[in-house]
Amino acid sequence: MALLGTWRKRRLWGKPVSPDKLAERLALQEQFSRLLQDTADIVVFTHGPEGQLLSVNRHGRWLSGLDGDPAASRFLDLLHEPPPDLPLRMQELREGRRNHYRHESALLRPNAEPLLLAWWHVPWHVDGQNPRIISIGLDISDQRLAEEHLGWLSMHDPLTGLLNRRGFLERARTLAASQQPFALMLLDLDQFKDINDLRGHQEGDRLLQQVSKSLRSQLRQSDIIARLGGDEFGILLPSADADTVARASERCCEGLRQLPPLENSPVNVTTSIGVVLYPEHGDDVDELMANADIALYQTKSAGRNSWHLFDGDDVHRARIHERVYWDRQVRRVINDGHLEMHYQPIVELGTGRVTHHEALLRSRGEDNSFLRTDLLIMAAEQTGHIHQLDELVIRRVFEHLSSLKAQGVDTRLAMNLSGLSFNNSKLVPGIKRLLKEFKLAPESLVFEITETAALADIDASIKVMDALRSEGCRFALDDFGVGFSSLYYLKKLPVDYIKIDGSFVRHLDREPEHQVLIRALVEVARAFNLSTIAEFVEDEQVKDLLRELGVNYAQGYHLGKPKPFAEVWSHHD
Repeated sequence: MALLGTWRKRRLWGKPVSPDKLAERLALQEQFSRLLQDTADIVVFTHGPEGQLLSVNRHGRWLSGLDGDPAASRFLDLLHEPPPDLPLRMQELREGRRNHYRHESALLRPNAEPLLLAWWHVPWHVDGQNPRIISIGLDISDQRLAEEHLGWLSMHDPLTGLLNRRGFLERARTLAASQQPFALMLLDLDQFKDINDLRGHQEGDRLLQQVSKSLRSQLRQSDIIARLGGDEFGILLPSADADTVARASERCCEGLRQLPPLENSPVNVTTSIGVVLYPEHGDDVDELMANADIALYQTKSAGRNSWHLFDGDDVHRARIHERVYWDRQVRRVINDGHLEMHYQPIVELGTGRVTHHEALLRSRGEDNSFLRTDLLIMAAEQTGHIHQLDELVIRRVFEHLSSLKAQGVDTRLAMNLSGLSFNNSKLVPGIKRLLKEFKLAPESLVFEITETAALADIDASIKVMDALRSEGCRFALDDFGVGFSSLYYLKKLPVDYIKIDGSFVRHLDREPEHQVLIRALVEVARAFNLSTIAEFVEDEQVKDLLRELGVNYAQGYHLGKPKPFAEVWSHHD
């Protein structure tokens, strides 16, 4: 009554409150609080000085299985492996020496696995009553499972369940740090690209899963297997010597050879394996991987479907190492998208106006410096990856052109195609599909091919050019003038521009014979209603001469160096 007498003198909500009205409102507040606790999907426990439960909300009763009087249970008894210091922290809360405490502990459940909850404990002091603690628990089991799954994905390949490259390298470094001998094997599938092209990526994925199972069945439980990317696998053989390596390699080759062929596929599954031993063939994992790459290429050179133990042959080492290096760079570009497109302006000589830009491939190596594009493309052509590289470049240029269109920039972009891509049956359908996907005007695209490549298979070149020009795309014949036999074929090639080779342009002001040649090329181009573009314009004198000779367009460092997309069109961001 004394308490109610005190409240009688106070105002709630701006009006005097009677004891009965106060009691009613307090009851409503308590009812509202209880309703919130029983509606929310959180656990709410209150417990007294000895840890005995005083109240449990609906969700807490459901998870813990508590029925009847909660005082029959103690809070600490409901937890699975609580923190050792939890009783001490609870005492600090009761005594006012701490105002909150957090931890994670699993809640025991009848006939079910414990459920992980994040707990928040706060003291609740009421005048004249023993101190209490309110404990609020939030179910974080799904969150923790997601975190564990992400952690697993960071180290594993989701398609096969094997370790990925990161996980493989970490295991290899752990083995090397132990100073115990082991073997490292690199394995890739022969003609896997043909299987993908013939049967589709879905069947290719199924094959990779079969390969992973076969490798697991052929190796010891202690051996470590990883899918490093694409069709490349890595294997670690702890405590392995040359005899162990030989047996394991033979089993892997034979196991994969015996895989049932894919339905309606003429391609058999075979493998090439390169093997190194630690510490004989390298003091660290990077050196071991490089030497295993060399051993793998030695296997392929010897006929594939076999294995080779690194022998350190210095005569072939440098040449093979360079091949391995560039093959690795090509794979990085294709698998990880490590490419940039730089754009160089092409200027109309009569007006000085930039009419379009040429897209130039750039890619950075492991040290972040730019790789030589010509060597990268040569490696892609030699290793059979040029189709994928061209497709990647085309998509990137289409993305950039679509971005410019969205910003209201009206321009054309030109891009180079490898001559080998003209034999890619997916080239034309792929470009048509991208035109629809990005809603681009075909007239805004110019495809460039060197005259040497165009004439290497002129029928295939004409077929692709006709198909794309019928859509509205344009073509330029690059490096024109080097092979004069192309003059005979020029009327047959459906091109819109000819690009005069830079060797005739660079020192044009000092080489009168080149001036005569360019004038003749311009006259030939006019006869076929073609426009001319001069490359490698590096000073004003050459630019003026080209204009006098009748050349339509020019590009070169004097007119503008290649720059990244964001720099060229930065003012449109």
